[in-house]
Amino acid sequence: MDIIKRFERYIKIETTSNEFSNTYPSSDKELVLLNLLKDELTEMGLEATYKNGFTYGKLKSDCGKKDTLFLMAHVDTAPDASGKDVNPSIVHFDGSPITLKNGKVLDPKVFPSLEVHKGHDLMVTDGNTLLGADDKAGDALIMDLLERLIERGHYPNIIVAFSPDEEIGRGTEGIDVDFIKKDVEGKLIAYTIDGGQINRFSQENFNAAQAVVELFGTSVHPSIGKGVLVNAQELAVEFHKQLPEFEKPEYSADREPFVLLTGMEGGIEKATLRYILRSFDLSHLAEQKQYFKDIEAKMNEKYNSVRAKVTIRDQYFNMKEIIDKYPDATLIAKEAYKKLGIEFIDDPIRGGTDGAMLSYKGIPCPNLPTGGDNFHGVYEYLDLYEFNQMRELLTKIADLLK
Repeated sequence: MDIIKRFERYIKIETTSNEFSNTYPSSDKELVLLNLLKDELTEMGLEATYKNGFTYGKLKSDCGKKDTLFLMAHVDTAPDASGKDVNPSIVHFDGSPITLKNGKVLDPKVFPSLEVHKGHDLMVTDGNTLLGADDKAGDALIMDLLERLIERGHYPNIIVAFSPDEEIGRGTEGIDVDFIKKDVEGKLIAYTIDGGQINRFSQENFNAAQAVVELFGTSVHPSIGKGVLVNAQELAVEFHKQLPEFEKPEYSADREPFVLLTGMEGGIEKATLRYILRSFDLSHLAEQKQYFKDIEAKMNEKYNSVRAKVTIRDQYFNMKEIIDKYPDATLIAKEAYKKLGIEFIDDPIRGGTDGAMLSYKGIPCPNLPTGGDNFHGVYEYLDLYEFNQMRELLTKIADLLK
C-alpha cells in the first residue's frame, strides 16, 4: 500500500484519548485502529496479538540474524484538538503563508520552524482538526517498513507494538515487557517513532508530574454573603497567582522547565485546577512539586481551615538515565543517519514518549522522528519529503542489525 494512502487511512479514524476515563484504553475509539493494525499485521504474515490495550506483531528473521528490532508508536491523538473528520490536503510550501480551507493561516512568521520545510510538499489540516501525524505517521512508517522488508527479504527479527493513551501519560500501563523479550536471542534494539523533524533524534526527555489542586469554598446566598461566603473560584485564582510567573511554557525553551495550567472547572462550592510539571532536572521537579505544597499550606493557614488540597503524581522520567548505560540503539541510529547523509541532532524532547516509561521497564528506547510538526492543534502538518526520508532511515537501521 502506498504510504500516503496508508497514513490517510489511519488519520480518518478518530482515536482521541480521554484523560477523564478510568478505562484502558481510555476510549473505545482507539480500539478501532488497534484492531485494524492487528488485521493488517496478520495479512502480512506476522504473529499478531492484541493484549491489554496493545497490538503486537512479531516477525522472525528470514536470514538468520540474531538481533531484534523493536518499534513502537501510539494510536491515540491528543484531546487538545478534535481528531474527528480529519480532512487533509497536500500543498507545496514555497515559503509563503498557507491558507487552510477554513481560512486560518499557517504562517512562517508565527511558526518559524516552517522555514526548514521550504520547497517541500506538506500535508496540512483544513483548520478544524488536528492532523494526527502524532502519531499515526509513526504507525504508518512501521507498517510500511514491514511491508517493504517482507517483499524485499533479508530482514532481522522484528517486533512492533502499537500503544493507546500516550497523549494522556498512560501509554505503557498495559505493556507486556516479558512478552516482548520472550525468545529474543541477540540484542533488542528499540525505538519509538514519535517525533518531529527528520534530523532530530531524541534520547532525553522531561521528567514529568501532574498536580491536581482542589479548592473548597463556602456557598451561601450572596445577599447574606458578607463574612460567610468563600468563593472557590476566587481561591483558585489566588492559588494560581502564587506560582512562579515566568516558569510557563510561553516563557521557556530548550532545557528550561515549566509548569502549565491545563484545565480548570468549578463553582463557588468547589473548583479544580489541573497542572503539568516538567523539568529535565529531577531535583528541580522536586522543587516544582514543593511550590504546590507550600502554597497549599500557606492558604490553609491563612483561612484557618482546609481550603486547598494538592494531589501530585509522577508521570514519567528522563530516559537518558537509562539510555546512557545502554547506548546500542543510539549508536546504530547515528550510523544510519551518517550512511544516508542526514544531519544527526541529539534533540531533548520537551515532553515525553512511551519510550521514556519503557526505558524504565527494562527496554532502553530512544525516539525517532516522523517529519511532522505543530502537533496537538489545527496547524499540525507532515513534511512528505522528510516522511519518505524516514522510510529510508528505518530500512537502514534494520539492515545494520546483526
